[in-house]
Amino acid sequence: MKASDQTLPLQNGETLDILFRSHPRARRLKLRYDSVRRAAVVTLPPGVSEKSGLDFARRNSDWLQEQQKAFAGQEFLSPDNFISFLGHDHLILHQPDDAGRVRREDGRIIVGGPAGGFEVRLLNWLKKQARIRLEQAVEEKTGLLGVTCHKIRIGDPGSRWGSCSSRKTLSFSWRLIMTPATVFDYVVAHEVAHLREMNHSPAFWREVDRLVDHATISRRWLRQHGPQLMALQICGKSPAD
Repeated sequence: MKASDQTLPLQNGETLDILFRSHPRARRLKLRYDSVRRAAVVTLPPGVSEKSGLDFARRNSDWLQEQQKAFAGQEFLSPDNFISFLGHDHLILHQPDDAGRVRREDGRIIVGGPAGGFEVRLLNWLKKQARIRLEQAVEEKTGLLGVTCHKIRIGDPGSRWGSCSSRKTLSFSWRLIMTPATVFDYVVAHEVAHLREMNHSPAFWREVDRLVDHATISRRWLRQHGPQLMALQICGKSPAD
């Protein structure tokens, strides 16, 4: 990714840095908001100039401002706050005498042990729950398509819910554990379909539709609610991969 001194004025009087990323397989201009860098990222297809990318960002400045606002109001996953677990709100509780374990019961996520390391225990538990469900969903869907996955990675990429590499490694955000089960299922289906079609062609979407029947609704949910989930932090710290 190439940094640039280009900035984009927004209607709220603030400015937003623009980062350009050239991609040899990109077929069109793409725009996303990077919550880590607090910048707009423009993906340039071969032969498309940064000027065209900047014009594209300008045309979508209202959307970028909405994204900036969503991430500015970050909430923290700390005691006595709520977290969504598979689409259902759960109260986070700290019980120092509970031997350092984490458990979910009756609409609560209870984190035991001392205050020190609270956020690490909570994050590790969330990642573990995400991995358990992701491995199950990937196994099911690769079986349905007759494809194989080399490896599953769980991380916190900042703005992407999932990806598929040319080496058949599927990478997912641990934050998927906060989405409704149907949305979780769709993201897995999307990346598994890439094991057969490494593009977003009509053939790719046919593979997705073989696996789920709610792709459009799930994509809409991610556009509407995804930024808020990406903005969540663990006790004021940005979770590491």
